Amino acid sequence: MFRNIPPVLNAKQLLDQSIRRTKKIVIHDRDKRYEIKKIIIARAETFITEVTSSLESYVKNFPSIDKLPLFYQEIIDIKVDTDKLKKSLGAIDWARKTVAMVYSTQGGSLIKSGNVDFLKQKQKEIYGRVSSIVKQVDKNLVFLAGAQKILRTFPDIEDVPTVVIAGYPNVGKSSLIRKLSSAKPEIAQYPFTTKQIYVGHMEKKVRYEKKKYQIIDTPGLLDRPLDERNKIEQQAIAALRHLADLIVFIYDPSGTSGYQMDEQTLMLQNIKKVFNDVPFLIVENKVDVKNTGSTNLKISCTTGEGIETLRQEILSILEQM
Repeated sequence: MFRNIPPVLNAKQLLDQSIRRTKKIVIHDRDKRYEIKKIIIARAETFITEVTSSLESYVKNFPSIDKLPLFYQEIIDIKVDTDKLKKSLGAIDWARKTVAMVYSTQGGSLIKSGNVDFLKQKQKEIYGRVSSIVKQVDKNLVFLAGAQKILRTFPDIEDVPTVVIAGYPNVGKSSLIRKLSSAKPEIAQYPFTTKQIYVGHMEKKVRYEKKKYQIIDTPGLLDRPLDERNKIEQQAIAALRHLADLIVFIYDPSGTSGYQMDEQTLMLQNIKKVFNDVPFLIVENKVDVKNTGSTNLKISCTTGEGIETLRQEILSILEQM
């Protein structure tokens, strides 16, 4: 979705690129005066076309924020600032329209005149006015260039049943995604706020159709009590809420993660407050190290024990939705 957004040039880069391309235009005519006139007109038209088409591509290739899924809307606001993005896109579109208007009002004089000095002066005026317009939106181009780089790192979230895996760091969340996605290892790592998320997939064949399910890990986002999280973390969690059809919460009763069971239980309670309309599946990992004897599902991402049982439980819950 976001990988098709083209790189955005700043004002100087865009103007330099457009002028370089005009210099490649050469037209031959037996009448030297008409040759110069044709070259000036062609170069002026090419300059305008290069500038307006570039500005237009910047605007058109950025997705319409209001039409995006809520997950992306929130993440864009967190990482980029939606208001600034919309204002920059609006400013760049204004520049495109204004540049086009400059040529529509000034270009005719090039065609009508046969005076070489006048033609050169008019060309210079057009270049100057266009350059001034583009430079007015330079800060918007720079902002958009930064936004483009950020948006291109966003994960491709599909509109399929989605499992969000939650728990403290080092309890085995990423390892579990690898285990569950082993039939189709499509795990990718993406920058997310100051942390990272992982997206994996698993499939199940139902008669003649393959059903696809999405698994998302949220390391670093859920590792503190709710009242201690900063605004960005809270927004990130709210964004993930738009994706979760099922939350698999992983306990590590062994203590090897560095977190005690009472801390993990407190986190579970806090997460349930945030995701209060989403079903939970509670799992204890590292059963090969410690088995509490509780009624929770037991797994080991190291030995693979209980993984297939968990997979079937997840699929069963998702299929009932």
